[in-house]
Amino acid sequence: MTSKKKSLFKAIKKFVYFISYFSCAHLWGTVCQMPDSTFLNLGEFTNTNAFYERGIYGQNVNVANIELHVPNVYEDSYLLFLKDANYSTYYPEEYTTERIGIHQNQTLAVIAGYNADYPDQNVSTGLAHKAAYTAVQAGENTILLSADKVILSTYEKFFSNGTEVISSSWKDSGENGHLTGAVLDSYACKNPSVVFVAAASNDASEGAGNVNSPYKNMNVVKVGALDDTTCFKTISPSSSYGPNDFYNPITGEVAKGVVSAVDISAAGTVYTMKANETLGNVSGTSLAAPIVSSAATLMLSYSKEKNMDSSSRDARLIKSILLNSAKKLDSWDNGTQIRDSATVNGKVFNGVFTTERALDYYSGAGALDAGQALSEYDKFGSTSFLGEVAKSDSVFYYFDSASEDAVLNATLCWFAGSEVDNVIYDSSLNISSIDASSSYFANLDLRLWYQDGAGELQLMAQSISEYNNVEHLYLNLDKSGSYALEIFFKDLIYGDAAKETYALAWNLTQPQIPEPSCAAMLAAISAFLGICAKRIASSRR
Repeated sequence: MTSKKKSLFKAIKKFVYFISYFSCAHLWGTVCQMPDSTFLNLGEFTNTNAFYERGIYGQNVNVANIELHVPNVYEDSYLLFLKDANYSTYYPEEYTTERIGIHQNQTLAVIAGYNADYPDQNVSTGLAHKAAYTAVQAGENTILLSADKVILSTYEKFFSNGTEVISSSWKDSGENGHLTGAVLDSYACKNPSVVFVAAASNDASEGAGNVNSPYKNMNVVKVGALDDTTCFKTISPSSSYGPNDFYNPITGEVAKGVVSAVDISAAGTVYTMKANETLGNVSGTSLAAPIVSSAATLMLSYSKEKNMDSSSRDARLIKSILLNSAKKLDSWDNGTQIRDSATVNGKVFNGVFTTERALDYYSGAGALDAGQALSEYDKFGSTSFLGEVAKSDSVFYYFDSASEDAVLNATLCWFAGSEVDNVIYDSSLNISSIDASSSYFANLDLRLWYQDGAGELQLMAQSISEYNNVEHLYLNLDKSGSYALEIFFKDLIYGDAAKETYALAWNLTQPQIPEPSCAAMLAAISAFLGICAKRIASSRR
C-alpha cells in the first residue's frame, strides 16, 4: 500500500472515531432501573450529556441541598454514592444529630454523587458532580426543631452566602404555609442570583391544589415527577398537581384554585441506596427536583466557563429557559382555547388562541430537556434575555418565520415582589404574623402578533393568567411572515410598582429534514469505507 493510501485510511479511521464519539458516546449519569430490569441513563434521557460533551460538569457553582432531617438508623453503607463526592455539611445550632439522613443522602447523590471505586460510573455519578455542595439540615423532625424560625433562618443564610442553586425535596403541611411561603419569596426576590428549585410533593391522591413543598411560594421552580412505568412519558400518579390557591400577603385574602403550581417535570425514579440498605429504585418528586437542580447548575457552570454576562445567571432567566425548552407530554394541556373575540386597546380581534393558566396543571411547561435548554441558552441576548417594562406599558420583540409550519415556544417569567419587613413568631417558634405591606405582585401578559400585508398588527395568541408569575405560549404558526411578541404590564394584583423586571425566552422551530440516527450515520460511513476499499483494490490491478 502506498503512503498516500495509508494516509487515506488513517484519515478515514479518525473520521469514523470522531463521528462515533460525538454521535453515539454513552456518557455517565444517574440511572433508573426500568420495569424490564435494564438501566436507563438519566443523563442521556434528560440530555444533560449535551453539557458533558462541552466539558461542563457543574464546576465553579455553589449548591445547597436543603432538607428536613428525618432521623433513622444510620449506616455508612448509605454513603455508597457519596463516598468521594464534593460536599460539606451544615446543621443549625439547635441540631442534635450531625449526620445527614437517608432521604437527603438520596437526593444529594442525584446531583453530587461520586464514588471513584464503584464499578459502574453510570450508576454512581451525579448529574452535576463537580459543583461544590452543602448538605443542609433545615431542622430535625421534632416539635421544637421543625419550627418555622429554625427552618427560615437556615434558608435565609443560604440565600445570602454565595449559594447559587438551592434544591429542596421535602414537604411542610403546617397551617402557616402561605406565611412561610411569602418569607421564602422575599429571600428569592432579594437574591435573584440564587436559583431555587423544589419538589412539588407526592399528594396527588388528595386531589388538586396540594403542591405545597417547600411551602406555597411563587419565586421557585416547582418540579413534578414523571412515571418510570411509562418510560417517563406521563406524570406519576402520586405527583401533586394544581391549581393551587393564591395568597395575598398584604390583605391575607386567598383566591381559590387559580395558580398553575407545577412549573416543570422530570424523571421521578432513581436507582440508589434504599432505607433498608439495599440498592433499588426510589420514586417521588423528591428525586425529580434534584434532576432539574442539576440542569440549573450545569447552566450556571456553562455561563461561567464561557464568561457570559452575569445577567445570564439570573434565576428568572434560568427558569424561563428551563420551562421554554421543556418537552410537551402527549397529555399536555394549558387550557388554550380559541376566543371568538379579544379586545386590545379598544380593537376587537377574532380567533385568538388564549390561555388563562399558562401551564399544564400536572406537568407545568413539560418534561425537562437539558440539551434543548443549552441550545436556547447559547442564544442568550437574542432569544433569551432580561428586560424591564413600566406599569401600563408594553415592550415588543419582532421576528420573522419563513415557514407556515413553524412551532413557537415563548415563556415569560418574573418574581412576586415579596418584601417581608417583620416576622412574628409564637412561643413554639412558628410564624404567627408577617408585615408584607411593602410587597407587590405585577400582572404581566404575553401576546403574539402577526403583521399583515397592510402593515397592521393582528392578535394571534395570548397568555393572560392573572395569578401566576409565568406566561407561556405554545402553538403552530400557520403562516409565514413577520411576528411580534409583546410583554404588557397590565396591572397589579396587590401593592404598587412603577416597573417590573422580567425574563423572556422564546424559540422558533422550523420544519427540518430529520437528522440521521447514530446507526444510520455509521451505516453511511460503512458504505463510504466500502467504496474507498473498492477503489483502492481496483487501483492495485
